[in-house]
Amino acid sequence: MGSRIAVIGSYAVGMTISTERFPQEGETVKGKNFKAMHGGKGSNQAVAASRMGAEVLYGGCVGNDSFGDGAIKLYEEEGIDSSYIIRSRENQSTGVGLIYINAKGENEIVIDLAANFELSPADIDRMLPEISKCKLLLMQLEIHMDTVLYAAKKCKELGIPVVLNPAPYNQMPEELLKYCEFLVPNQTEARAILGLDEDSSLSDEEVAKQIHKLGVKNVIVTLGSEGALLVNDTMCKKIEGIPVNAIDTTGAGDTFNGSFCVALAEGHTIEDAIKFANISAGLAVTKYGVIEGIPTREEVIKIAESNI
Repeated sequence: MGSRIAVIGSYAVGMTISTERFPQEGETVKGKNFKAMHGGKGSNQAVAASRMGAEVLYGGCVGNDSFGDGAIKLYEEEGIDSSYIIRSRENQSTGVGLIYINAKGENEIVIDLAANFELSPADIDRMLPEISKCKLLLMQLEIHMDTVLYAAKKCKELGIPVVLNPAPYNQMPEELLKYCEFLVPNQTEARAILGLDEDSSLSDEEVAKQIHKLGVKNVIVTLGSEGALLVNDTMCKKIEGIPVNAIDTTGAGDTFNGSFCVALAEGHTIEDAIKFANISAGLAVTKYGVIEGIPTREEVIKIAESNI
């Protein structure tokens, strides 16, 4: 196995169904093509990191139900250490997302993160002896903010770099940003951090620079098919993505984050880690489904200009 990294985050089952039109209040309509798929940003990123060759320690909380069993089975299949996955102590269900897609491709989504919010600072304390053996910690915002903040603070004290993907965006305490060695928002999330509208005319470069001034050492703004932008004390540089025929962009950000962390943990430069992650995310969008789309390290290396 490669370098050991820790991921703390969420697991949820995405249940998708297609319908000609959305139902009116009290109405039942026919649907088709129902699918139940593994999801949750933390879980997706842990899978991506494992497929990229890392030894992954994963922490989260799932329900005492068949969906929770499915999560544990997924981690076994993907070679992820799930020793610190908590089963709900409050009889909460595993996280779920209900996704309705109409004939126009529009969607309506209802999500209940449920058991994910049970993960507590006390659970982080139990993980710390193992986290301390890892090269870095990767987190997102689908668990309780107090838990994210606590884990980031503890890792800062231990000298373990924290990579935060602030998604889905929630109001964050400024203190959290100062504990993050790397912050990896997309363009929308980056603007939200500064309290800007999504359509703000401020450039991506200026947005990233302003976030950097808040205390984040390295800001990496993902730009979709255009790659990613890196801002730190010494550079402001756009790193191009790879040209692909995109089929399903869901999960591209999760693939980027997991892959980026693996390259960092292996000691590569930030620029090379972003190049590696850009290739991985580019390959991910060429297939339907999040887990189905996450490539293997071998697939990424075939496209990489050098053996990152």
